[in-house]
Amino acid sequence: MTSTMTDTLPPRKILVPIDFYGVSRASLQTLVQIAGQMQRGLLGLMLEDLRLQRVADLPFTTEILLHGGEERRMQREQLSRRHSLASADTGKRLKELAQRGQVDLVLEYVVGDRLHTALARDAGLDIFFPARQRWQQVAARPSARHKAIARLGCVLAHTAQDQAVIETAHLLQKAGLVGEIYVVSTGALNRAQLDSLYQPGSRICVQANLHRDPASIGKLLRYSPYDLLLLPRDCLQGIAPEALEAVLDKASGQLLVIN
Repeated sequence: MTSTMTDTLPPRKILVPIDFYGVSRASLQTLVQIAGQMQRGLLGLMLEDLRLQRVADLPFTTEILLHGGEERRMQREQLSRRHSLASADTGKRLKELAQRGQVDLVLEYVVGDRLHTALARDAGLDIFFPARQRWQQVAARPSARHKAIARLGCVLAHTAQDQAVIETAHLLQKAGLVGEIYVVSTGALNRAQLDSLYQPGSRICVQANLHRDPASIGKLLRYSPYDLLLLPRDCLQGIAPEALEAVLDKASGQLLVIN
């Protein structure tokens, strides 16, 4: 049998940026499950954010201790040590989960912030942005049949990635990871698109009034009610990097940017 070029191409990867804040174990588990079902490898970018280092070098930078509320100077060495510990802990958990799920994993150590570094990579990579870990304990949402992704949001905005969004949602649903699907579109949907997502016992809700302007997409990301939102990368066009970073820092749900 004659081999083709596609036979030797490595599998596509899902990129996940990992910075000072780390990633919760639940988010890592979801990511590994997604990668396994999509037959993708994982590329973990272990980030050293120079902006935090520069802030720590300022003479007036302090931190408030959680225990006792004591204020003290933030030292660059302390910040670097905490960053290393957080990255190592997250990397170790991700390695364990990937090995258990038989998912290929590559960890790469780079300098930069998570948004710019992730978006600057090959446009063929899907990008997983986990929700930030919070100090406060957040009440768990009632799960739909105890699925890993109780509420899956799918944005369809007449982009080149719409079909990939549908295919990704179908794979996750077929694997039994999804409880309810919420399709958010910029207009009327093709019946075939909905039919491809339907399976016996599934619940699909449709909202066809989404605007694709930067403000509307930013608001959707910031206040996303979904456990995971599948978003075409084209929808990020026109959003200022600073505004997008601020939105992602506040978002409570997970985001998978589809390329």
